[in-house]
Amino acid sequence: MREFLNKLENGQKVTVVALGDSITELTWHTAGRLNWVGYLQEALFETYGRNRCCVINSGRCGDTAAEGANRLEEDVLRFNPDLVIISYGMNDAGGDVEEFRTALASLIDRVRDHNGADVLLRTPNPIVNPPTTVNLQDGQEPAVETAGTKQSLFAATIVEVADQRGCAVVDHYKCWKRLEGQRGVRREEPNELWLHMSDCSHPGPLGHLAFFRELAPLFKVPSTFPWE
Repeated sequence: MREFLNKLENGQKVTVVALGDSITELTWHTAGRLNWVGYLQEALFETYGRNRCCVINSGRCGDTAAEGANRLEEDVLRFNPDLVIISYGMNDAGGDVEEFRTALASLIDRVRDHNGADVLLRTPNPIVNPPTTVNLQDGQEPAVETAGTKQSLFAATIVEVADQRGCAVVDHYKCWKRLEGQRGVRREEPNELWLHMSDCSHPGPLGHLAFFRELAPLFKVPSTFPWE
């Protein structure tokens, strides 16, 4: 992201495009609040000034990396972005990890071949089990997503592709998994993350704010806002 940040710091106007699925597109899951893309746009405005950074949300619910490739020209490249943020891995986890790896690498290469834009990859959040106190029987343990599940495999693949292609990456999956058990694993809420969520897979308002705070250091913006 060095070239993108240099442009910002030198007073040039820049364009950012966020490509992804329903965790990128602004939906009802944030209950009328900003999602991570909106928080990032606000932070860039607060830090770098008015009319400096155009942020375009090209998320589409239900998308996979392969489907993102099909709409890359219309939804990303035509804007000649300075930075493309690619956020996949949730819907893709229902498919083959090697096909996902190939699709993700192809997206990066096509963006760079178009105009040399910087690329930032993001991993998705883990699947979060809802509180299950009333449903657990005596002696029954709740299901917890652990290392080796498909979600963790796809998150790890994103980090690997970023390393191979020399891209910046934010591993939200790893950040969120670190929170589990910090206050001791409770049978009724094994993930310690339910307040971040709208449902088992989609972050709610607090989850999107957490996403932003994890992204903020890469953009050299404060992780909190004057109005908080």
